[in-house]
Amino acid sequence: MTFRTFIRGATAALTLSLAAAAAPAQDITLRLAHVAPPQTTYQTAAERFAANLSEMSGGTMAVEIIPGGVLGDLSQLWVQTRAGALDLHLIDVSATVAMKEARPFLVMWTPFLFSDQDHFHRFIASDTFQEMMADVEEQTGVVYLGLAGDRPPRALTTATTPVRTPDDLEGLKIRTPEHPMIIGAFKAWGAAPTPIKGSELFNALKTGLVDGQDNGVIDFIGAGYAAAQGHYIPLDYIHSGVGIWMSPQRWAALNEQQQGWVREATERAGVEGRKLHAKQMEQAMVKLSELGVTVTEPDSDAFLYARDGIVADMEGKMWPEGLAATIGDM
Repeated sequence: MTFRTFIRGATAALTLSLAAAAAPAQDITLRLAHVAPPQTTYQTAAERFAANLSEMSGGTMAVEIIPGGVLGDLSQLWVQTRAGALDLHLIDVSATVAMKEARPFLVMWTPFLFSDQDHFHRFIASDTFQEMMADVEEQTGVVYLGLAGDRPPRALTTATTPVRTPDDLEGLKIRTPEHPMIIGAFKAWGAAPTPIKGSELFNALKTGLVDGQDNGVIDFIGAGYAAAQGHYIPLDYIHSGVGIWMSPQRWAALNEQQQGWVREATERAGVEGRKLHAKQMEQAMVKLSELGVTVTEPDSDAFLYARDGIVADMEGKMWPEGLAATIGDM
């Protein structure tokens, strides 16, 4: 090989190398699904995450949001996420219990476990939560990205009946998620809990299939449920927020920088959501009055007393002995 030939070859190789280095990374679109209607806090949290990820990645990463359980119910979305058929699953943090490996998170569904939203956030920031979630990640492979937003506390609405004590719930059909703790609580309170998918709830309320439901005020207003519900009871028996999980296959396919963007986009969505939460709650309560919905303050102690037996039955069986007390004291 002559010196001139060597130089030509080296120059060509360098040109190709520089061209490859200058070429932008291939754009990525992540599919994110959730089970809630598109007018709820689930959707707004997903939209904040998507906007942040697009900004941080310089537009090279986008998110396709698929709401309303279009791709399946809660359990089906977990299966798809674990198998890599779905990139991202946004859901209430406590809903990890749909995976059997996350059974201890059932404790988060304990009525009145958290005194307020700040208490919930103390738990999310605690070593206890981090250890519980790390154990789920290790067993399932699903990657927890973080909290993407706050949810309004679960309240109670009815079509025609003001509710102050459990006695007022006697015989009423209340739509609940298909969850043993909530079903058990409403049974203890005298109601007839009726599990119905979130995507089917509006029609169930409009047709009178159920007498009431237990979503928080922001989602209640956003989904238009006031058209069929005349009474709002701020029972506020569960405080929570929505998190985002990524499939292990999609996570492994991202480079380190992209993984960092995904985590930071989630964190930013959560911080922004927390700042908005109090204002949104105030606005929603004002909207209740404008819509003609009557607010009845409940006797929280009466509801708390009625659910104690359920918690005693779960302690040490569904979650480790003493976990509820540990969280309650945070």
